[in-house]
Amino acid sequence: MLRLYADANATVPPHPEAVEAVRRAMVEDWANPTSTHREGQRARYKLEEARREIAAALGVAPGELVFCASATEALHLLLRGLRPALGDRPAAVFPGEHSACLNPLRDWSRVAWLPEVPEDCATVVQMAANNETGILYAMPQVPGALRVKDCAQAWGKVPVDLSDCDAAVFSGHKMGGPRGAALLWMRSGLPWEAVMEGPQERRRRGGTEDLPAILGLAAAVRYLTERQSLNASLVTLRDALEAEILGWNRGIEVIGKDRPRLPNTTALLVRGRNGEAVQAALDLAGFAVSTGSACHSGAVKPSHAITTLGYSLDDARSVVRLSLLPDARPAEVDALAAALQRLT
Repeated sequence: MLRLYADANATVPPHPEAVEAVRRAMVEDWANPTSTHREGQRARYKLEEARREIAAALGVAPGELVFCASATEALHLLLRGLRPALGDRPAAVFPGEHSACLNPLRDWSRVAWLPEVPEDCATVVQMAANNETGILYAMPQVPGALRVKDCAQAWGKVPVDLSDCDAAVFSGHKMGGPRGAALLWMRSGLPWEAVMEGPQERRRRGGTEDLPAILGLAAAVRYLTERQSLNASLVTLRDALEAEILGWNRGIEVIGKDRPRLPNTTALLVRGRNGEAVQAALDLAGFAVSTGSACHSGAVKPSHAITTLGYSLDDARSVVRLSLLPDARPAEVDALAAALQRLT
């Protein structure tokens, strides 16, 4: 049975050039970049070459980038390192943030939820794009506060602007890179203390760098502009899909329809239906979709990203997320709409 993958916000297939870069590195560049012998120094050169290439694509200094294994790790290193450096001042955080961001904030004694901003606010944390709804968010400007941007979902789908923030995290596997490589960017001079110290990454992140994954990420970044262009072209396809669904007059709502969103994402509120049941039925019919963040799929607890928008717990249980791959075709999306109409 032919299948359609419409869960691109969870992960995407790695770009063929990224796959080849990983394969080649595992054969040729397997040495430890920290080693001082010739093999290690060859690996070190490749590592720093990748750092320079990715930094140029982001418009930042190479020394400001820290390679991590995941955006989750990057957020933990960043937020847990900011807390001791900034003292007991509070953080103001977007309430619909991913748990990867909310969990390290448990270390903070005071956390406020945006748009509330405490007078002595130390840092503002805002995701650029929500993984479940696709809604895009601007960075709040709070005088005297450090600004942290979660770019994990936005990178590769829409242009990312770092001029309005002081630190950011990026996920590799959501933009065509392999799993095992992600980025932490910190502007030079940012007050921060290492929480996983080691000789690697200028003593900012301990542990041997995963060079094959990093080189795969660098390969994917070379096609970043092309990927963004393909994603931008999905707006017409997505809007047509939503118009088709809303035309059924079944009370289905598109969450965030009138707000700026990722071009590939549709979050459907199918009132009166269990989102997990709809997702399972579509899976059996050959369509891979989600009920929200992949990290929460299968959980009984309703999505906080939905309830923070003012929806009820029952509503949150009735959401189905469709997130298209950059190369999605009209015929495939028409088939998805037909299946959704039949199963709801």
